[in-house]
Amino acid sequence: MSEKNVFCFVMVAPALAVTLLLGIWPLVSTLIMSFQSYDLLTVQTEGVSWVGFDNYREILSDGRFVQTMFQTVLFTVVAIAIVITLGLFLSQIINAEFRGRAVLRTLIFSPWFVPPVVASAMWLWLLNANTSPINALLMDWGIIERKIRFLTDTTTVGPFSLPMMSIIAVRVWNGIPFVVIFLLAGLQSIPKSLYEAADIDGAGLWAKFWHVTLPLLRPVLLVLLALLFMGGFGHFEMNYIMTGGGPRNMTNVLAVWTYQEGFQFLRFDKAAAASGIILAMTSVVAVFYLWAQAKDKLK
Repeated sequence: MSEKNVFCFVMVAPALAVTLLLGIWPLVSTLIMSFQSYDLLTVQTEGVSWVGFDNYREILSDGRFVQTMFQTVLFTVVAIAIVITLGLFLSQIINAEFRGRAVLRTLIFSPWFVPPVVASAMWLWLLNANTSPINALLMDWGIIERKIRFLTDTTTVGPFSLPMMSIIAVRVWNGIPFVVIFLLAGLQSIPKSLYEAADIDGAGLWAKFWHVTLPLLRPVLLVLLALLFMGGFGHFEMNYIMTGGGPRNMTNVLAVWTYQEGFQFLRFDKAAAASGIILAMTSVVAVFYLWAQAKDKLK
């Protein structure tokens, strides 16, 4: 082994050790636990036994878990669709030259500096039916006659409810800066000569976006979508802090369900099985991303 390779290995070794200790080992241990009976209330007397796929069968036959899994996908898809649409719109606005662009950029990027836990607590106050300044403002303007229960209304329209849409709105607000930064970097890498050529051909704004901007942003969008989907399937903070999965399990997601099973009901085995399903969902996204990348390279 050359000195250069030894040096590279020494430099990478600490990060690799931390990854193995805090990432790979807990992951493997959780997967092993998902195939065992591990009830914290009985583990001292009955011990740990191997049960195979029984934990997975048990949670997949639980209506509350199936509802939660469906809502996790729905939350993620709707939030990503909205945040990508807004991100494409806002990134193109702040990529243009106009007076006040710096102020607009600051406003758009400001949620980036608010930690998700702080944002959740802040929006919990803003959306609380009794203390919400939003309700007070709407009532002062005569738009509504009674307070809107943003986080407790159990009325549904299909699979959607007001608490679900409220949390999606907060997640979009918190995720906009991340998306805009990605897309803005992609937009600034597109040669202006392509837009000038499109102008000469008489292309309008929509034609330039559809035939120039969107195709050239595809690599950035692929990375962004992969990151957003993987992060969305494991999202925890906002749903847990703002509603705890309620009301009536309407805003529950897999990460919150896993926490509840593990640390409230002390069923580590069921929580581990749910974590295994989250891993499988994120792995599907990762495999799709790698397939798309490989397909692009073959073109």
